[in-house]
Amino acid sequence: MPILPDWINFNFPTKIHFEVDCGFKMGNFIKNIGSRAVILSTQSELENMDEFSIIKTSLEKHIDGVILYDNIEKEPTLKDLDTAAYFARISNANCIIGYGSFESLNTAKLVALLANNDSFAEEVFISKKALRLKKPIPLVLIPTHPVMGLECAPISTVYMDEDRTVRYFSHEYLFPEMVIADAKISAFMTSADVAKVGVGILAAAVDSILSKYSNELTNSSSLRAIEIIYKNLVPAIRDPKNLQYKNSIFGASLLVGMSHSSSSLGLCYALSLAASNLTNLDVFQAMSILLPHVMEYNLTSSAGKYVMIAKALDEDITNISVIEAAIKAVEGIRKIYIELKIPQRLSEYEVRKIDLPGIASLASSFPFLDSLPRELPKNEIETILVAAF
Repeated sequence: MPILPDWINFNFPTKIHFEVDCGFKMGNFIKNIGSRAVILSTQSELENMDEFSIIKTSLEKHIDGVILYDNIEKEPTLKDLDTAAYFARISNANCIIGYGSFESLNTAKLVALLANNDSFAEEVFISKKALRLKKPIPLVLIPTHPVMGLECAPISTVYMDEDRTVRYFSHEYLFPEMVIADAKISAFMTSADVAKVGVGILAAAVDSILSKYSNELTNSSSLRAIEIIYKNLVPAIRDPKNLQYKNSIFGASLLVGMSHSSSSLGLCYALSLAASNLTNLDVFQAMSILLPHVMEYNLTSSAGKYVMIAKALDEDITNISVIEAAIKAVEGIRKIYIELKIPQRLSEYEVRKIDLPGIASLASSFPFLDSLPRELPKNEIETILVAAF
């Protein structure tokens, strides 16, 4: 399921500012986008308040109004989205700013779209009825740490009110106007945080490469992201306060997001989104656990692409067959896991075997699975989960 019309090979309209310690400049950037801003952040992701205060002060110097909306505790319900959109409307906001991690940025994308349309969240994101949507309120996203490219890709998740089951939604109107990536904001991250986020970026890059909608442009972006993670992740974990290494990881995440704008996420993300919805795993942990197992499943159908991944991981593939080189890609990923001591089993995170059919069923419902290089029946999804258990 390509996000863009299938006659477009690549499109990335988002402006990016990528600089360490630029919080005091953000008002100067955003004044050209809007003069009245609502900052959206979930309560659980409103982190690094020192840097947030610097950003808010900068905004107040350059624009007419800044309001923080943090009434949503964690994942937003449809009602939460409607309430936040109504707040943005009555505030006369002409700019939405998302500050935080996965859920905060996701919420900001959806609210920016809803606030400029006369429809409820259920009608836009859940109903199968086709709606003619207006362009959203201009959106600026400020990630507190890299989120696997989702900070700049037109992708979001929506939670059903009645059973809290996650749904997937993508639309070209979800592209943010600007992403500001400042590694200093992520100073609160521990070595464990850096590890799971970095491997999550690695998994998202592989997903994009394996998509049948990938092309030379998207592959180049994702392969460069893999190279950057391979070279910088271990140093960043050993020295989590070193902003140079963290900055590189932010850059890798942005490159993956550019790739996803025209390619697609795939099986690893589908399984991870479902697992994080139905268990205590977060999406980054799930991506890191499931990546090697997904790669093993797709090895024979995407051997040529695996050769490119092996090269990006600096594996020696001279004088060996394509299949042997493809195996080197999986081995390269596992070497990283061994060095970082990353768990490779779902059971290590207290996921129960009884949860696996539900994860498989939810994962199989996501529409972007039609981007996979080979057809994937639900029973084979369960087989991958059992192997990862």
